[in-house]
Amino acid sequence: MMLRASRSLLSLFVPVALALSACSAEDSQSGLPAEQADEAQPSDPEIEEIGEFVDANEGDVVEVEDGISVRVPPPGNLVAIEVIYDDGNTAVATLVNDAERGVFLVHPDEHLLGLPEGTLAACATKCNENAFSHLYGGDRAKWKSRLDWSYRHNNSPIGKNNAINAFKHAALAIPKQRNTCDLADQSSATQRYLGETTRAPNIIKSGSQISCGEPDGYNVIGWGAIAGGTLAVTCTFATSDGTNTYRIVEADQRYDNSNRSWFAGNTPPNSCNNRFSLRGVATHEFGHAYGLGHTPTQCNQVMAPSVSDCTSKNRKLGRGDVRGVRNLY
Repeated sequence: MMLRASRSLLSLFVPVALALSACSAEDSQSGLPAEQADEAQPSDPEIEEIGEFVDANEGDVVEVEDGISVRVPPPGNLVAIEVIYDDGNTAVATLVNDAERGVFLVHPDEHLLGLPEGTLAACATKCNENAFSHLYGGDRAKWKSRLDWSYRHNNSPIGKNNAINAFKHAALAIPKQRNTCDLADQSSATQRYLGETTRAPNIIKSGSQISCGEPDGYNVIGWGAIAGGTLAVTCTFATSDGTNTYRIVEADQRYDNSNRSWFAGNTPPNSCNNRFSLRGVATHEFGHAYGLGHTPTQCNQVMAPSVSDCTSKNRKLGRGDVRGVRNLY
């Protein structure tokens, strides 16, 4: 059964860091302001986010965006889907089955509408931008174990070794906080590449619809046609641990192989035209797989809410990205 979310409102809050000015005195070891060196915590103001109550039950399929659907998980669980379109824009939706409040839908990026006027224009350089957000709205979600992932090369438009190396770079960029700002690695997140698999990513295409499947306990990256002019899709599954934090249990990624042109190296090819960096897009997708949301401003951060073609600069984190990782791990 396919359902559409209703527009009843549920007030949630997303902790988002909004420090947009140039940084103050820095801690010599971490490179972050001294008061944030131990653990970068989101700062005020908290931005009110709108959640939509959904008249649905476990197992029902809910269309969360045009052509994008999610199956209602069991009580105490959530599933998030993030899509990058071929025009560079993105869409994020999280469907939560709260054991007490029921089923509701959150669009984390709606908090961008609550930013003070002129904030986007005030965007600083990549290494002076502190903003970050979480993928799941009011509650954080993170891995509490190692992220073990596998790769399925079937139908890839890129050579196997080049593709694997690109995904390995992306998988390490988040936990190792590979950045352009000389910030030290202070993350507890870990990952491991398990090798190739014949198992497909847990992401389903049916006609013009793309959806997350039932969680199967495997984290798989792979290729396939994606409807609606889409570059890539990530589905992340998490379960409540009884506190204010969800435990991520699975993350799958699917990359389009039908009408997209990719390059896998660190630099774009000569005469690049409408080609996207696999390392850059995959680093963004792994950011969501680790629990990061989009940064509230552009600022060339990896987790900015849009991507550009013919550039690989988004394969390395900015200051806001690093703060987001440290806040979770």
